[in-house]
Amino acid sequence: MLGLYSPRLSISVALLLAVLCGSVGAQTLWPTTAQWQQLRTAMASDAQVRQVVAAQRRIADQAMQAAPQPIVTLSTGGLLQGDARKQKTATSIKDMDKIQALAVLYKLTDDARYAARAGEFLDAWAGINEPSGQPIDETGLEPAIFGYRLIRADLPAPTRTRIDLWMHNIARAEINSRVLKRPTATNNWHSHRLKLVGLIGYALADTRLIDEAKQGFHTQIIDNLRPDGSSIDFIERDALSYHVYDLRPLVTLALAFAEDGDDDYHWQAPNGASLANSVSWLLPYVRGEKSHAEFAGSRVPFDKARSDNHEKGHEIGAAYDPQNALPLLELAAAYDPACAALARQLGSTPHLRLLLSTLKGA
Repeated sequence: MLGLYSPRLSISVALLLAVLCGSVGAQTLWPTTAQWQQLRTAMASDAQVRQVVAAQRRIADQAMQAAPQPIVTLSTGGLLQGDARKQKTATSIKDMDKIQALAVLYKLTDDARYAARAGEFLDAWAGINEPSGQPIDETGLEPAIFGYRLIRADLPAPTRTRIDLWMHNIARAEINSRVLKRPTATNNWHSHRLKLVGLIGYALADTRLIDEAKQGFHTQIIDNLRPDGSSIDFIERDALSYHVYDLRPLVTLALAFAEDGDDDYHWQAPNGASLANSVSWLLPYVRGEKSHAEFAGSRVPFDKARSDNHEKGHEIGAAYDPQNALPLLELAAAYDPACAALARQLGSTPHLRLLLSTLKGA
């Protein structure tokens, strides 16, 4: 059956379904002005919207009373659970969800206090954090970058200048950190690197960074994804969780690029590889139609170290947990109704990303 699979046919069918559902070209990473108004209106009558907004409000209101916890260097990549550096990063990076929630509440309520507090958190990080260019360490900044774009125009100029400089330094450090001779030049590291550069480009309205991310995105599809739908991360790690981890930043970027009228989710490389194809390749494992023993054939010593450390989701031979795919499905829901349906089945509570991905087009 797999031998008869046609990536080009699959993409055509996906496009047709998306057109029928009104999603092609309609959805972007950041809601439009009209979509924010949709959410404000829906808050009065839609229980799921109220639930999502209530969760964001709880985080935002807590942030109004909490102190920022910036650190000089984020450290998580290559470290085992229990490492003090990794734990310190995990504690500090919670600020990013606070920043995003504050920005979202500002857009929904027009309460300037939320924007001001988000700016204070960002300013605290800009004054202390030193970008390392390590994408696995810095990918967790994404919620703050998302939130910054929502509030940037409403912050005082001096604050905006400091935060802009910090984010530009992050992007520049990421660009300069790529070493072409290393596997990290084309594996999931580069997917996360491109995501950071592209999202910062949109947050700062920096077309040079956006163009760099767009060019890199298409090259990464060619280098990283295979015509059968698999990825070099899956091949190297023998883990569907790494396939998901690789695709998430790329789908995030595709949603960002949609602001410019691009449909990079369905963009097909000369070899037939595409994001849409690689997401579709995963879905039988998420639906339980296929199973996979994670990391059983991994070529990476760190995977054995994490397994020996009994880290959940990283034990060699453990069956793949479909819950791992939920964040990817919530992103891909903007393009594929099947992903939206699976995300709703897997998610016990509605999440912000799924809500934004399934908004009606502006």
